[in-house]
Amino acid sequence: MIQVDRLEKSYGPLRALDDLSFQARPGEILGLVGKNGAGKTTVLKILSGQLLPSAGHARVDGLDVVSEGLAVRRRIGYLPESPPLYPEMTVTGYLLFCAGLRGLTRAQAAARLPAVLGLTGLESVASTSLRHLSRGFQQRVGIAQAIVHDPAVVLLDEPMAGLDPLQIVQTRELIRGLKPRHTVVFSSHILGEIASLCDRIVLMEQGRVRAEGTEEELWSLRTRARPLLLRLRAEGDDALKVLRKLKGAEVTLAPQGHAVAGEVWVRVAHLEDVRERVSRLCVEAGLGLLEQRFEGEGLEELFVQLVGDAAGGALGDASGKPGRDRSAKRPVREAP
Repeated sequence: MIQVDRLEKSYGPLRALDDLSFQARPGEILGLVGKNGAGKTTVLKILSGQLLPSAGHARVDGLDVVSEGLAVRRRIGYLPESPPLYPEMTVTGYLLFCAGLRGLTRAQAAARLPAVLGLTGLESVASTSLRHLSRGFQQRVGIAQAIVHDPAVVLLDEPMAGLDPLQIVQTRELIRGLKPRHTVVFSSHILGEIASLCDRIVLMEQGRVRAEGTEEELWSLRTRARPLLLRLRAEGDDALKVLRKLKGAEVTLAPQGHAVAGEVWVRVAHLEDVRERVSRLCVEAGLGLLEQRFEGEGLEELFVQLVGDAAGGALGDASGKPGRDRSAKRPVREAP
């Protein structure tokens, strides 16, 4: 549904996008994640027709965003980081206005409105002025205007920004409800939301794709599998004796502040994913396996390892190869 091929965007000497390529399949939710300045918003602005690329191609539903820009705009809905609201309008009036901008007749818009209000949970505030809505409801209205014309693709730029925990949960469910009718691409710096919502993830750094895939596929890019943390109903020495039968594993006790009497935490590090073998060993030895999970903070830990710390040094790609020196100037190609 979306095909981005070697996309580049430069502002004078600043290269915001650098040989960027990725794709989004029909009916999936794709998450763009990266540090500030990674190029996420620039990608969405090019896909939505607000910016022209300096080089490369981007297609939406088979249509080129430059040469067939008007047709592309008909097929997308877009929510910028700050919802484009007119505070004096009511929710219903605003959505009817947006539907008209999208080419829907008054009758078509009126027929479409109940479904949009229901999907975004706006029925209770349909007659309320936008200025009187909370940030969470304003964000819902922003998503509603992006889908009012039932587009094939929905682009959301930081849809969770500025929301409280309850609003984040509600917005997450709203976005999840958009599939499979819509292909959704959204950017976020809230990595937990990316992991919980997305079918696939694109990790961006300095305008390039550092890695792309499901969370498990991204973890497989590491040269060493994620260490396992096990919570066992057993004595520490007994647990170590059993688990050290696993060839090539580094097995140590991993004291946890919330451990209870009669239980022990063990850390197992191995070059491979050994969850199945660890489970079998525990069962055969009669150890009570109460919990088995990967060590670390999930996607946050992976992001730091693949993209680097906040200092942003020169990093290699996901295979460990040295990164390309971006200080060297290269000619900027014209947009197609």
